[in-house]
Amino acid sequence: MNCIKQMNVRNKGKRGDWRVAISLGATTRDGLLGEINRSAPKRNKEDDGSIGDASHSSRTSDHNPNKAGVVCARDFTHDPVGGFNAHSFADWLAKRVQNFKEPRVKYIISNRRIASGVGQNYPAGVWRPYTGSNPHTHHCHVSVRSTPQYYDDDAPWGWV
Repeated sequence: MNCIKQMNVRNKGKRGDWRVAISLGATTRDGLLGEINRSAPKRNKEDDGSIGDASHSSRTSDHNPNKAGVVCARDFTHDPVGGFNAHSFADWLAKRVQNFKEPRVKYIISNRRIASGVGQNYPAGVWRPYTGSNPHTHHCHVSVRSTPQYYDDDAPWGWV
């Protein structure tokens, strides 16, 4: 995982003015990140991240700010010993997507698998092989759709 750890709501830097999608958690207490942290307060956060590093900025990635300056992706560390099994979480989230209970999700990557959200080119919430350079075995990746009605939807995800 090559993301810069970030916890501030609004940031300025070489990549301009940016923030994390509210739905994913702009702080450690909010959004999906907040729900995961409450469910496993002692979990390892080593592979957590939002905005991508320099290597992300050279390619298309939801870890890069969109045109509105919003980062629409977060990674969550796989730490079953610390109370958060990221792959089980990804399965839970994919099932919610498949049952049309979670329209915010664009896609999920976990443990060499990818599942699309609703309205994509693949069936919603159905796992298929992921062959990208990072197999996402040490974390899961969640991207939300890139319009404000989805990325800034602060409704609970239901994980806690």
